[in-house]
Amino acid sequence: MNQLELNSTHEFLYDLCKKVRKITLNGYKEIKKINYKIDGSPVTKFDVEADNIIRKIITYKFPNHNILSEENSNINNNSDYTWVIDPIDGTKSYVIGRPLWGTLIALIFKDKPILSVVDLPCLDEIWFGDNICCYLNKKKFKSNKNLDIPLSEAMMASTHPNLFKNTNYDRYNLLSKKVKSHLWSGDCHNYLLLANGGIDIVIEENLSSYDILPLIPILKSQNIYISDWQGDDITFELNKNIKYQVLASLNSNIHNEIISFFN
Repeated sequence: MNQLELNSTHEFLYDLCKKVRKITLNGYKEIKKINYKIDGSPVTKFDVEADNIIRKIITYKFPNHNILSEENSNINNNSDYTWVIDPIDGTKSYVIGRPLWGTLIALIFKDKPILSVVDLPCLDEIWFGDNICCYLNKKKFKSNKNLDIPLSEAMMASTHPNLFKNTNYDRYNLLSKKVKSHLWSGDCHNYLLLANGGIDIVIEENLSSYDILPLIPILKSQNIYISDWQGDDITFELNKNIKYQVLASLNSNIHNEIISFFN
């Protein structure tokens, strides 16, 4: 993708997020009826409506691309390009009125995310990344965080203990004793706080592709280390229901130390 195409796609995704906000923000202010999926996760009509409009707009502009989204079946056009969509990441926060939920969209080329957008409507933040550059509300963003900290001074976060298998939850608890502090909750917002806040490590398990792939181009643009627990790249396969173990860290020393600890 050349620079002209990249700029055009940035504008397209920015405008798309603004349109989706009309659904998600309006729904956020309502008392919501909650349904539950087979896996026990909550879903509202606003998740589904937002998913539908994102797919409709992307399909109109890129009719030959594949689509994987949380609330609908896959569209497989045998393209090298796939759009991965989470219309509301953090639905539990959304339904209780906590503002730390977001819309996540990534464009995948073959098996790697090449660009993405994360919209946090309640915070009025739209993040765009392409693995090299990052933009916050259309302005170029570069983190000024101190990256040179040891594990013992790090703040660690994860969304919920129930995402971990029992033995891995025990290992997380052991690791939490090696860091300065740790906290639960946050969903996609935790990862953005790696670039622009007080979090230094995010560790999670049992994530779907739409939970994590849209965050990678933003994090990599800020030199944040992100991999699976073995230190390998997080890659995508359209027709496989992959569940990811994810580690994102502020620097290579912390990242490698945690990988050694978990293995």
